[in-house]
This record gives sequence, C-alpha cells and structure tokens, in this order.
Amino acid sequence: MTSAVSPADLKSLPNLPGYTFPEYKDNYARPNTWNVVNGVRIEQKEGLSFDKPKFVKVSKAPDVWRSGSLPDSQTRAVFKNAGADIQFQDLPAWDAFDRHVLRFSGYFKESVVETNLENFRVRKVTIYYYLEDDTCQIIEPKQDNSGIPQGQLIRRHRFPSADGGYLKTEDIRVGSTLQIYGRSIFVTDCDPFTREFYESAGDPQGAPEPEEMDPFQETRQAMKNHAPVQPRTYEKVYREVMLGGGHINADMQQFLENDKRVLRFFAVLDDVFTPQFERRPFTIMFFLADDMIEIREQYPLNCGRDNFPIFFRKGKMPMGAYKVEGPQAQARKKNEYVHGHDFRVGMTVQLLGTYSFFIYDADEFTRRHFVN
Repeated sequence: MTSAVSPADLKSLPNLPGYTFPEYKDNYARPNTWNVVNGVRIEQKEGLSFDKPKFVKVSKAPDVWRSGSLPDSQTRAVFKNAGADIQFQDLPAWDAFDRHVLRFSGYFKESVVETNLENFRVRKVTIYYYLEDDTCQIIEPKQDNSGIPQGQLIRRHRFPSADGGYLKTEDIRVGSTLQIYGRSIFVTDCDPFTREFYESAGDPQGAPEPEEMDPFQETRQAMKNHAPVQPRTYEKVYREVMLGGGHINADMQQFLENDKRVLRFFAVLDDVFTPQFERRPFTIMFFLADDMIEIREQYPLNCGRDNFPIFFRKGKMPMGAYKVEGPQAQARKKNEYVHGHDFRVGMTVQLLGTYSFFIYDADEFTRRHFVN
C-alpha cells in the first residue's frame, strides 16, 4: 500500500538525477527586465525606473433617477433614502487628481558681486505640485528691467527629496525652507485651493509669511512713487503764457485728461414714421476726450430689424438741422456743436433735426461726473 507524499517532503530530496521532478509554470513568457530608451539600454525595475500606479480613495457619485417631467414614485423615494450613505471607490491618481495643482509662492537669495549697488538679489518663484503624478515645476515671474533671463527655472519632473526618495506633499510647508538642487527656497504662501486641500487632509498650512525686498526692488519702487517733474497746473500754464512762452495745445490737454472717459445716456425714440407706432431704445455716448457723439440702437429680442446698431457714427454733431456743407463753407464754431453737458435725465433733446430722444437714465460714471 502506497502512501501519499506531501509537496514539503519533495523539497528535502537531494538534487541528484532521478530525485527531481519537473516544475509546471502558469506563465512561460520571458521576463522583460531590459529596455532601450533614447538608444541606451536600461534596467526596468520597480522603484528604479517606474513605480506602481498610485490609487486614492474618492467619494463615489450617488446614482440618481432621471425622472424628467414625471413625478417621483414611492419606490424611487425609498431608493434615494437607501443611497444616502457616502460610498468610496479606489481610482488611480492620474484620473482622480487630473488638473489638480498645488501652488506655492516663495523666494531665494542670490549673491551679486558685479556691482556695488547691491550685495544680493531676491528672486521670487512659484512652485507647482501636480497631484496626478507627484511632479513639480518652478516658475520665476518676469520682472521689468531685471537683466535676468526669467521664466521656467526648473522643468517639470519628480524632485528628489533631501532624505532620499522623491518630494511629497507633506514636505512643502508654508514658512519652511525647501532644498531643491542646492537652492534654498523659502515658502511664503499658497493659494486658497492648496489650503483647502491640506485642511481636508487634516494638515492645514501656516499663516502667510512676509516677502523680503532687495535693494534693486526698493530702487524700482522709489522710482515709481517719485514724480519726475512738477505737475502742470492751470496757474503755471497762465504764467507761462503771460511771459510769452509755454504754448499748450488745448485739444491735446483735453485728450490727455479725459481719454477713455465716456458719458453714457439711455434714451428712447418714438418712431412715428413707421406704419405702426414703435418705441425704439437707444444709447447716447459722449466722448469727453474729443467732444464727439455716437448713438447706438439697442435692438430688443425678435424685433425684426437688421443687426446694425450704429444709428449715428462717432463724430461731432451740429445743432439744428443736419446738412452736408461744401468745401468752401465756413467752419462751424465749437459752441455750434452738441455737447454732452447739455443733456439731463428726464429731458427731451432734438438731435439730427427731426429726431426727438427722451433721456430716461444714465450710468454710474455719468452721474459721478456731473456731481463732481
């Protein structure tokens, strides 16, 4: 009578001919441990050339009924109440954290030895941490007349950590110093999304830290705050004209003082020239820089008119009847044109000879302009 032999007893047999048994495998594929990247053979090993895909737990979206215009039944109400508990599922980080980026602000100091005006330079940077693959990127915002090629300081990749491995989210803290490739970057602040991310993880960030300024930035700030020349006043212009100099272009002065300032009035026109009575809304704009007027029609929805809102193109509008004058006609004086200061809310103005506009409102800037 033969007895069954366990697999453990077979391992104790000597490695001699006649004492070995064939090993049966489930997978006979040859292991691929080497690969060619950019013409160089490298060993593919977990932790050396690649890592396992990172999975995170995210809340699962609840299932909802699409009832449309039909009322919900009793069974659907029971279904909704049964699924009130939050369920979680495992998703890969590249899917759950797609386009989720943590943004930190900081600076590092750089010595300057080529000039006697400053000993060091403070260079501000922005640190981006991409949660989908744990890569980082450092961008230096461009500064006017700095003389330094700024922009991308360190390209996007996985930053090595000081204690080995790679940089993680818990390694970046507001108020701490980050060591990256020999640079000591002091982290000063982070954006609201980054603070919410750390608070949801139970590890809130600290309060923002003040940024340090170097002599170059102080000099640039002083140049912006200091007035280069004495401001030109009306009394100064009057004294210069009395002394025979200081000629000033009045139109240019008006343009410099009132550029991009527009008075806007809202009006309606009772159009009696059409077979049926029609009240048409308009916007009257007066440009303070050159005393020109433009009238635009506000078409209501489905009014049946062509979409050409320019009723009167920007230009100077003469008072009275509008007529075309020849090249030998005498030029009109400035007080013979319509001015925006003649308009008031609640009045009816006669423009272009036969059009009566009732002004019923004005915007906030126009009201402040008349008050001042």
